[in-house]
Amino acid sequence: MTSAKSPKVSPPLAALVNTIKQLQQQEQIGGLIAPLVSFAQEALGMSFLWLGLYNEGSKQLIGQGGTTPLGDHPFLKQKLTLAAGSLLDQVLMNRKPISLPSLKEEPRLGELREAATRLGIEGTAIYPIVRHRQPLGILIIGSTTWGDTLRGDDLAHMSLLVSTLGPELERLTATKATKAVPEAKQAAAPTITSDDPIRHLLQEASRANSFGQRIEALLLAVHQFSQPQRTSLFWRDLEQPLYRRRSYTVGKPQGRESQRQPLAITQQELAGCYTAFASGQIVSVSDSQSVVSATAPLRLMQMLNCRALLATPILVGTDVVGFLTFERNEPYPWNDNEKKLLQVTAELLALAAPTERLEHLLAQTRHAQSLASELAQAICEEQDWRRVLHRAGEKLAADLGAQWVFLLTYNSLTQAFDVLFQYPAPRGRDRHPPFPPLPKMDWQLLETATTAIALEDYSNELRLYSWREVLSKLNIQSLLVATTTPGHSLEALLLAGRTEPTVWGKSQQTLVQEVARILGLISHQWQLQNTNTQQEQVRSAMLAGLRALQRTQNLERLEMTGLQQLMNLMQVPLVALVTWRPGQTVGSIVAPPPSHPKFAIRNDTEIAIYEDPLIHSALMASQADVSGNPYAWLIQTTAAELDPRTREWLSGPDMGQILAIALRTDPEYEPSGVLIVADRRDRLWSTLHLEAFITLVNHLAWAHRSTSLIQMLTQGWQTLETLNWYKHRRLEQVYGQLASLCNQLTQWVQQHPEADSLLRRLGTLLQTQLESLHPLLSHEVWQLDKATQTAGLAVVLKRVMDRIENWKQRKQLWIQVHNQPVLTLNGDLSKLELILYELLLFACQRSPSQGRIDIWCQQMEGMGQGGKMESWLELSITDNGEVEPQLLIKLHQLEHLDWLAPSSLDQPPGRHLKICCHLCQRLGYSLDMYKLEDGRFLSRLLIPLNNGDTGTFELQSSQPRQ
Repeated sequence: MTSAKSPKVSPPLAALVNTIKQLQQQEQIGGLIAPLVSFAQEALGMSFLWLGLYNEGSKQLIGQGGTTPLGDHPFLKQKLTLAAGSLLDQVLMNRKPISLPSLKEEPRLGELREAATRLGIEGTAIYPIVRHRQPLGILIIGSTTWGDTLRGDDLAHMSLLVSTLGPELERLTATKATKAVPEAKQAAAPTITSDDPIRHLLQEASRANSFGQRIEALLLAVHQFSQPQRTSLFWRDLEQPLYRRRSYTVGKPQGRESQRQPLAITQQELAGCYTAFASGQIVSVSDSQSVVSATAPLRLMQMLNCRALLATPILVGTDVVGFLTFERNEPYPWNDNEKKLLQVTAELLALAAPTERLEHLLAQTRHAQSLASELAQAICEEQDWRRVLHRAGEKLAADLGAQWVFLLTYNSLTQAFDVLFQYPAPRGRDRHPPFPPLPKMDWQLLETATTAIALEDYSNELRLYSWREVLSKLNIQSLLVATTTPGHSLEALLLAGRTEPTVWGKSQQTLVQEVARILGLISHQWQLQNTNTQQEQVRSAMLAGLRALQRTQNLERLEMTGLQQLMNLMQVPLVALVTWRPGQTVGSIVAPPPSHPKFAIRNDTEIAIYEDPLIHSALMASQADVSGNPYAWLIQTTAAELDPRTREWLSGPDMGQILAIALRTDPEYEPSGVLIVADRRDRLWSTLHLEAFITLVNHLAWAHRSTSLIQMLTQGWQTLETLNWYKHRRLEQVYGQLASLCNQLTQWVQQHPEADSLLRRLGTLLQTQLESLHPLLSHEVWQLDKATQTAGLAVVLKRVMDRIENWKQRKQLWIQVHNQPVLTLNGDLSKLELILYELLLFACQRSPSQGRIDIWCQQMEGMGQGGKMESWLELSITDNGEVEPQLLIKLHQLEHLDWLAPSSLDQPPGRHLKICCHLCQRLGYSLDMYKLEDGRFLSRLLIPLNNGDTGTFELQSSQPRQ
């Protein structure tokens, strides 16, 4: 067999190990200097070393000693003041070493540079001494050669040495503070005898006032009696699943002081020892290097750096709330008295454990209540809510040790979370950009949470993943998130973040949730205030727009006013109207000057309304039913999605979001235009603005239609008034001429008795016709008047038949009257004749050659309104002619007719039939026209009759039928 050879250790590494051992054996800070100087000179070849301790209060480095090329020098004990931003200050704050080619040429070193100049120091390395991220001092090594700095193994060895120097400085500083305790106080410590140690423990505990003081007294007493090297108390953390060393007592100072070791251990790390604790057993280890028991807490002993350990649990029932330990650095056989004393001490501590937990909970509750009360009072008293939020953020950050605090409000428009407040406050006026929208899973997680959600290491989290980019920029590694309305829909979130992974406690989660609930009042109030402000702005713009529309009667001015009011309402740079007259297929653009040149529109362009995609889409959408979707008529698109034909006139380069809606009051009426709204690419349309926009557009559509209709009817009225005046004056002129001729004829006939009888009869007929025109000229100049005439039904029908005789002969029509009753009519027979003539003329014009037209007469009786017997005369005309279906539809929808749209009722025969329908309504008649099942067309006129006292029937002279 060959024996294994021990690996050779390099001399520099051996020197490093030896130096570290020497450092660990020192009991004073001054004892560190000699090993450091020896290592720097012999292993590194450096002639300069200086060790300075950092005094945070005075912001100074206090020299502890070292060496120089000139030997001992006063500078080695000198104090160096750290100016803000100086090189030494940066080394301490950044906790990173630096190398300099020449110390005496560095301008940012001040006093140190002057000393380097005197001592001739060139190449230098400056190391910060840090423990638990706290700066303890600075170590400087250097040589007299320019650019001579550490490299390779020397650099690694020096880094290891400095990392060891930090714990040793911390240990020696703590030892120095312990020795500074007045000797009188130490002398007053009671001397413990072995007569009755348990009674002594009780006496010591009874002298203390608080639970913490009782613990310290018990530990000190049991430590003095048993004289281990250390006595430690581990207590279960109330916030986190681990046992934390709450207190310890040190006897004679050791080389590796236990304060440098980790101060907490988990249940899993205790392994079998925890099982023994749970069953109430004492765990005894005399030598960790020869232990074979499964209950030995080897991980704990490694953390405490001890070889002998005696540990006993602190039990409340079966719950291990902590454990108490004796520790020694060398093997030691624990005796029964020590075990008994340690166990009794643990039992005494167990008695007070519930009280300690209660005190802890009460302290947390009082703190949370104090903070909540302070915030609530600030909300009531402080008018500036931002100041309240700043105070809350400052206190919360201090309590949690958080570097960031955010209050986020949910924006339903963008679905993101806007930053209402952040601590520390941002530089300048710009707030932090919004936090991105949350996915459904995260949304439900926050919405259903009843307490703050803790993310201990965000880099390993999938929750709130959509915020990873935002939080990474802030270097947030752990955070607490709480909703201001737990268990309800999200309104706002409170976020507290730290720049390192953190195990958050339940009390911290409870505190954040309570603060979030209170700050939710401010957030909710701010949202209500913001909503009210927006609603008031929209309401004011709406009222201003409605008032402006009501005051405008001119169509062109109405269009421009409406566009300007819509621009004010929507706060957009461009609102335009593509409008056209009824029946046209080409529209023109009306638009006020844009507020920005990059939103310009080509006003001189003519647009084919049925060929332009955007206009056509808006017209098609205006036929949709809005009962289920109030935005059905609204087209929302972007400039990038527009057709090139639309972009030819809607050409502004900065246009992004586009709205389009037709000016249409009802799907039955024709639209009069399409309204276009354009804004920047990032514009989002809120529900409030869209609802107000649609409402004002509807009012504009009605105003536009009403003004157009009034304008059209006014023009028509003026035309008809002129025509009526012209025809009436011409009729008067002709009437006068005919009357003069009639008088001359009458005089000539009277002077010549031998005149032909036919000539006499023509004169009489001419006189009769002139007399019938007199009421028309005298009573119906500007309005219709009801005349009273008497004639038989047969006479009326005969006169009507005579007027259409020409059509009858031309088309060889067969016209027959059926069931003609013997009836005398008394009423406005001239208007009745005109109505019957128009109906017969309509039938003749449509009937084919050699066609047939039947006139059916029928007298009917029945119960009328009020239970009275009433009579009617029904005159029906049937023919076989074709009728345009659209004409019949228009005649049946006269009350809902779109007077602005082109129609078949605008020219004969539709125009004449429309007039007949209106005239029948004025006279109280009923006129219906429709097609029968056998294909014939029926025109039915129903005339109400009054049964007079004379036994004859006359035309009803009552109000028109409704």
